[in-house]
Amino acid sequence: MSIGRQFKRIGEVTAALALWNSIIWLFSKPKRLLIFLLVSLIAISSIVLMFDDTGETFYVNTNSLELLDRPFGNTKMTLEMNDSLTLVKEMNDNWMKVAVGVDTLYFKDNFFADKELGYTYRIQKTPFSKWKALKGQKVTLNHPLGYFEAGRSMMKNGDEITVQDYSDYDKQLKFKNDAGTFTEIPVEYLQIDWESILENYPKIQ
Repeated sequence: MSIGRQFKRIGEVTAALALWNSIIWLFSKPKRLLIFLLVSLIAISSIVLMFDDTGETFYVNTNSLELLDRPFGNTKMTLEMNDSLTLVKEMNDNWMKVAVGVDTLYFKDNFFADKELGYTYRIQKTPFSKWKALKGQKVTLNHPLGYFEAGRSMMKNGDEITVQDYSDYDKQLKFKNDAGTFTEIPVEYLQIDWESILENYPKIQ
């Protein structure tokens, strides 16, 4: 057996012994086991609550959203971009049960295809903003130095960039460079045709 395999075997045995010692120590006193189970239950409950959006307010992130009286039913209401609703329950097969005022309605929140945005969710926890509208758009490099280092590639002013993602917090845009990796660039280094973009989203905020 090689030295490398010997060290690997020793490590596996040591890890197994440590695990068994921990289990024996835990089960040796009922009080320890009870505390462990209680802490585990609290941790699991906290994680579940973190991902549970029930009762949360969402905003329509498409130009319009049809709500039905029941799954596969008839259209009862149509919301426009940035109208709000409350999530009541996530159902099977991506169906959503939501509340608008006193009405309980349904829609299927599968990914929708937008010619500009690509694939995204119909409702999100934040309103649809002009920064979200940039996703999938082509913008032009306009750096004060006349160039920009994007990964291993060099770009010059006038080159087009397709926006992959955005950051509303620090106003950075993400795009793929020629090497296929992601690069971030500040918005002020880009020339953006906002008028053309916002024409597609009349209810944008």
